[in-house]
Amino acid sequence: MNYQFIRDLQGSPVAEFDMGSETFSHWFTHELGADQNKIKMLLDVIQQLQNRETKAFLMEGNEFHLSLDPDEVEIRSKILDVDAPDELPEGTQLYDQESMAGCGLEDFTRVLRSWSDFVCEK
Repeated sequence: MNYQFIRDLQGSPVAEFDMGSETFSHWFTHELGADQNKIKMLLDVIQQLQNRETKAFLMEGNEFHLSLDPDEVEIRSKILDVDAPDELPEGTQLYDQESMAGCGLEDFTRVLRSWSDFVCEK
């Protein structure tokens, strides 16, 4: 998973992830932001998952769900929870590439720690 963190013109932190992981860009930038309390809570949950003290965790955001288990992380847009019309033409597939992404828990932990360090910089 390739990414970079930058600051916008107002100095706010922005996460940019490569194609296929765009959902992480939005989640880190808008759902998590610079909230150190959320970041610490997530790091605590990750520790619990790694120690097998808990089996899964779900964080509901404004636009996305974050789900964690001891192996994987998935970010999924709430838009995908809406039922698709029953009468879609045969062969039609809904585009969801920018609405969900996943990675391993270890990779996510590294990115989360890097994000935490980045948003603390001024």
